[in-house]
Amino acid sequence: MKMSRLLAPVVAFCSFGASAGFAQDYPEMTLRYSSNIPEVVNTSKIDTYFSSEIEKRSGGKIKIRHFWANTLGGEAEMVDLVGSGAVDFGLIVTGNQFSRMPFTAVTNALPFTYTDGPKLNRLTADIFTTNETIKAELAAANLHPLLYRYLPDYRVYCTKPLKTTADLENTKIRSYGSFVPVMFDAIGAVPVNIPPVDMIQAMQSGALDCTYMFNSAVKAFKIDQVAKYGTDLSFGVISAHTLFISKTKWEGWPEDVRKLFEEVAADAEAFGNDLIAGDEAKAVDGLKEAGMEIVPFEEADALKAKVPDMLDVWAKKMDEMGKGAEAKELADYIRANR
Repeated sequence: MKMSRLLAPVVAFCSFGASAGFAQDYPEMTLRYSSNIPEVVNTSKIDTYFSSEIEKRSGGKIKIRHFWANTLGGEAEMVDLVGSGAVDFGLIVTGNQFSRMPFTAVTNALPFTYTDGPKLNRLTADIFTTNETIKAELAAANLHPLLYRYLPDYRVYCTKPLKTTADLENTKIRSYGSFVPVMFDAIGAVPVNIPPVDMIQAMQSGALDCTYMFNSAVKAFKIDQVAKYGTDLSFGVISAHTLFISKTKWEGWPEDVRKLFEEVAADAEAFGNDLIAGDEAKAVDGLKEAGMEIVPFEEADALKAKVPDMLDVWAKKMDEMGKGAEAKELADYIRANR
């Protein structure tokens, strides 16, 4: 409720911008927008909200076509596809791009680190636009960040019930990036890095015992059809796939077009905050109705004690890459502002 009150002036301001936007003489454009997830996932409503508002506020001059579930290119290719301008907009999971953007990945890649989603959105936007190391990484990839969203408390959904730390031993769990596997290793599980679109088949084949996701995405990904057990254990929230555009393309647009996109992005972020919180609040009841048993985890404190401070793990890795001082400065800033 408090967050909604804080966002109300922003939404009101953006609405004023929308009405003014109709008077602008925007150029006619049709832009391609790549998503790494299917349209049926609830957070995809943020993307369609964004595109519909751009078209509406531009008086129909600017249209956006959506391409879902990596149909324009895989996650490994998307940084280059967007940076080159071959794809106009792309949702990029920065945690999957650790080798080339290790600082940019810090708010997406680390479990057990963040708890407040809307606050994490603003922290991510802050460091993406002010931290010199991150700015350099994004400039090297020719990327400009535009729209931020978070994903709510990550949990595990399994073909067997998990009640204790012993139950996690040698359990194969869907993972991603460079640091979620560190966390699963620490608690005795076996991390298996695969994209979300492949996790159901992997569970059906026995390659996975559990997948790593959040409650309000379970039905969209049909996880409930293969996993009959959930858990109340939270691994924290993350900054989700961020929407990027080519920096060159962005800077080549007229100022009024950039302003329109910034206003709609701010409005879409607020829309997303409300959407995610609302869907997550009612998701557990839906899972129970679908026949999933939510198993209380009996040793949450013991499990958390096994997990190292993930910001320390990240900073140590950065130190090994010769960026120790920069990493310590950023980790300290994150601790003070998360």
